[in-house]
Amino acid sequence: MPCNKCSKLPQVNFDNCQVYLYVPTEHHVEPIEEFLKDLNIGYSFFEDYFIFLVEDYKTFVEKLGRLGFNALDQKDIRLLPMSKNQSLSYEALQNLKTLKAWLDFYAGETVIDVLAHERVVVHFQPIIDVSNQVIYGYEALSRGIDENGHLISPQLLFSKAKTMGLLFFLDRFCREKVIESAAALGIKEKLFINFLPSAIYNPKKCLKTTDQAVAKTSLKPNQITFEVVETEYIEDFDHLNKILDYYKEKGYSTALDDLGSGYANKMSLMSISPDYMKIDMKIIQGIHSNKLKQRKLREYLEISEVRNIRPLAEGIENKEDLKYVMDQGIDLVQGYYFAKPSENLVTLDLEKLIP
Repeated sequence: MPCNKCSKLPQVNFDNCQVYLYVPTEHHVEPIEEFLKDLNIGYSFFEDYFIFLVEDYKTFVEKLGRLGFNALDQKDIRLLPMSKNQSLSYEALQNLKTLKAWLDFYAGETVIDVLAHERVVVHFQPIIDVSNQVIYGYEALSRGIDENGHLISPQLLFSKAKTMGLLFFLDRFCREKVIESAAALGIKEKLFINFLPSAIYNPKKCLKTTDQAVAKTSLKPNQITFEVVETEYIEDFDHLNKILDYYKEKGYSTALDDLGSGYANKMSLMSISPDYMKIDMKIIQGIHSNKLKQRKLREYLEISEVRNIRPLAEGIENKEDLKYVMDQGIDLVQGYYFAKPSENLVTLDLEKLIP
């Protein structure tokens, strides 16, 4: 049974639909009544909800959002749009959302458009093994393309998807797009793929399509490293470890991304057992002359040695920082000093770049 959260895009257009509008308190009744009257919309009211018809639901929501309700109001007022011929059912209730959620949904409609037309391009940034002076692998970064052909950064794309409740769909789609793109380029080196633990309920079910995507290509599981990317505090480390264990059982390796930035910290590192730890650019950039960053790096390296986790330094932008991390025994590095992410694989003269 396919999961709608990661396989089906939500409905966008609700033209000529019936709307149920729930109000949390009696103080909200009068402004809603006046609003509907101003729009010449007839309505019925039952205790704490209105029922009425609208021709253009999106426009209606946007006008309601400008009525002056505060953030708390927007989270408590709820709307359910239904087609005229639609009966009240579990499927219909999927569209019951707060006013805030509907406003976020339509504000990020570009994400729906990107996913509906599969306008996602994958850029690859090389990861360098400085000890052997070779390209060790590539990190894959997914970027959306809007209807005007402009790139949408991964941060903006995933941020908007989160507010729209589309993280499951976007995370799955990008994983599979990366695998397809890497195979098309004939990548033989390691492939690092980002994933959001919060977008995976049950790894055996949620990651089934990822396994299938790999099986359709020349890529092998031992080539692929899945990177934990999480912008929120991770509360359920047991769940995260189940995901990492699943990957390892299938022959993949794992990494903790952005260590030292935000919520990826020593607690995360001590609570999971990845194969790699990627030290964030906030620590690496300028580290050759910054004692505080040097001390922080040593703390992480001590943990990595005890737990047998291979470190990788991100954000290398100059030879001085590169030399410093090399002197600390780090042999995997990544950053603009070598190459920016690009659709095509780069050729590098590593003998000249590595001191």
